[in-house]
Amino acid sequence: MDNNGLKNMKYLKNKNLLEELKIYINEGVQTEELGNMLLLLAKRYSDRPSFSGYTYKDDMICEAVLTCLKYMHNFDVDVEYPNPFAYFSKIIHNSFLNYISKQKKHSEIKDICYKNMDIIYPDSNYDDDFDNFKVCSINYQLIQGNKKKKKRKKKKKNK
Repeated sequence: MDNNGLKNMKYLKNKNLLEELKIYINEGVQTEELGNMLLLLAKRYSDRPSFSGYTYKDDMICEAVLTCLKYMHNFDVDVEYPNPFAYFSKIIHNSFLNYISKQKKHSEIKDICYKNMDIIYPDSNYDDDFDNFKVCSINYQLIQGNKKKKKRKKKKKNK
């Protein structure tokens, strides 16, 4: 496939992706076209309604492409009906979910830090007075304690 056709491509064909994967497996070289195909797949997958509203969508796409490249060697092209599109779509989906969960953890840490600003800066103006600054560390046990674990109720068996 030539570069002009790839740049103007708005969708990805399973056959083209399989051809590029066979080149990778036979020669051991990841082509530019294969990288562009994975990038196109990740970009289109990020437009789904469940992932479209995040502000860090570009970071999610980059992480998903890196994850695809990391697990590309596990794909078996010798099966009866190889489907690389489904394989990489699942990798991208799981990568997005993993990145979102990491961002939620970072967000919780930032929230705890903002809530504890009065402890760090007691009786001082935040803008110009740093003399009263106290060195504090984040207590990760507080973060763990804030998460409520859901308990499953056991159903009673009728005998």
